[in-house]
Amino acid sequence: MAIELYDYIVEQPLVLKRMLEHSKQMTKEFTDIFASQTVSRIILAGSGSSYNAACSAKYFMQKLLQIQVDVQTAHTFTSYENILDKETLVVGISQSGESTAAVNSIRKANEQGLTSLGVTAEEGSYITEHASCKMIVPSGEEEAGATTKGYTATVLAFYLAALETAYRLNRVDEQEYQSYRDGIAKTIDSIPVAIRKADEWYEKHRSELLKAKTLIVSGYGSNYGTALEAGLKFLETSRFPVSVYELEEFMHGPYNAIDEDSYIFFLVPEGTGKERALRLNEFFCRKTEHSFMVLKDDGNPDDKNIRIPFHEHADFTPLEYIVPLQVLFFRLAKDKGVEMRTVRYPDFHGYMNSKRRFE
Repeated sequence: MAIELYDYIVEQPLVLKRMLEHSKQMTKEFTDIFASQTVSRIILAGSGSSYNAACSAKYFMQKLLQIQVDVQTAHTFTSYENILDKETLVVGISQSGESTAAVNSIRKANEQGLTSLGVTAEEGSYITEHASCKMIVPSGEEEAGATTKGYTATVLAFYLAALETAYRLNRVDEQEYQSYRDGIAKTIDSIPVAIRKADEWYEKHRSELLKAKTLIVSGYGSNYGTALEAGLKFLETSRFPVSVYELEEFMHGPYNAIDEDSYIFFLVPEGTGKERALRLNEFFCRKTEHSFMVLKDDGNPDDKNIRIPFHEHADFTPLEYIVPLQVLFFRLAKDKGVEMRTVRYPDFHGYMNSKRRFE
């Protein structure tokens, strides 16, 4: 029986736990850079899920490393970024390691005499041939279409790189270090229940979701990256129009397009933005019957919103908030009859020269 995308969703806790257990080995080259030279800025350059993972990890990295962390699409960095100095670390991200855009960002860094780090799941891939250092994310292959475990593994890899480096540089003490690791472990432990609850919610709302012609996903803070990832995967799997908005930006124009046929998912973790998200959802529930929230289960009965017993550590919510949406985009695409393993345009990367294997 062929492996389905859902199998990789279920596999995520095992992959993430293994990464946590071997975090020092996985992040060694990253931490060595900081131990051997001054780094005052990191540029994370990637495309698609790699870019989204960087957006989700950015604020935790800044918090622990106490330096500026910028996230740019790989092509934008290569083509337009001109403000660089010798204390800038350029990180090119590509799960397959074959993205020409990510490799070109590494090449640019090398040409300007900057330290470069390739982040990929594939040892010996294109990006590792060019980067001066590497971080191999042991997520394993995904052969069922859209990335799932590769995304969460990349987010966690950046969390662990920041944590191990901050610990090595004495920017967090032993107690803080262990507390963060415990928070990550408990977040990972919440994933199986999140999968089950999302399955249950989808079954209740299946007929309603199958009528959706378009979809909007909105998040804030580090979960704007989660929203970007969810939107991308609905596009890749169900293959219908999806828009993604940062919560506040949703209020500056896009809200005018909402009507009774609109389908919206708001990601609503604790923290700055939650009250605004609750209020925005309340407003749109008067305009459409299809405005939903993904949030922590507080024990109140609720047949409409996706309430999950998340661990909800303030820094690590992207690892768990993406999970119910992964279940939804898989279930919806499968019920729509989309063959997710089949590439819709197999000649695309060859025509655009965007992957090495097609060069």
